[in-house]
Amino acid sequence: MFERVLILETSGKVGQAALATGSSVVAESRLGEERRRSSDLAMVVDRLLKQQGWRARELTDVVVGLGPGSYTGLRVGLASAKAMAFATGCRFHGVETYAAIAAQAPAAATSIAVTGDALQGKLFHRRYGRSGSGLLEPTCCFEIVACDTWASYDLSGTYFIGPGANLVAGKPAARESVATPLPVGLLHVAMQLPWAVTNDVWRAEPFYLRGSSAEEKAISDAGKIGTSKPRP
Repeated sequence: MFERVLILETSGKVGQAALATGSSVVAESRLGEERRRSSDLAMVVDRLLKQQGWRARELTDVVVGLGPGSYTGLRVGLASAKAMAFATGCRFHGVETYAAIAAQAPAAATSIAVTGDALQGKLFHRRYGRSGSGLLEPTCCFEIVACDTWASYDLSGTYFIGPGANLVAGKPAARESVATPLPVGLLHVAMQLPWAVTNDVWRAEPFYLRGSSAEEKAISDAGKIGTSKPRP
């Protein structure tokens, strides 16, 4: 298992594709922020496979980040991973992206909070702890909270990490801004943390947590219409 692995991470502004053997990444590439289409990702994957001398049908596993993160990016990454798994018959591993980010915190950190920018003054947030064996475990559900609300939480002794770690003022210095997780982090989560992985290629869904901008605007507009007073 995990002999020839394709890793896709598209939750952030910069997409990533990588190839791995066992627990080691052997080749990787990044996509520019302007390259958000599935065709762009497909070209990068094709180039990596050719450089490594692999054929797509020789892949044994595909690992993809499920977010939270970019609405468009998550759709592109998951659709591409599902298509690859279906076309080649390789095993599918949908990974909670924030678990991979939490795994990048220093080994000494036993309480970890991962935050991301949910826009409009809000944060994606989930907390994790390290067990006696050193493996990560979630200690709360995913949340979307206002930055001011999150700043009021008592998270003493917690290490803050993630793309939203520097968005809230007044938190301790023990924090690290991570724009996107490393492909090797997604791979290690797929190998070590069953609770953070879904292997059902048909039922795997991204952690959107909120709708697209268009959906949220439609809901907001509908609310304004519903609360507006008729003209006399």
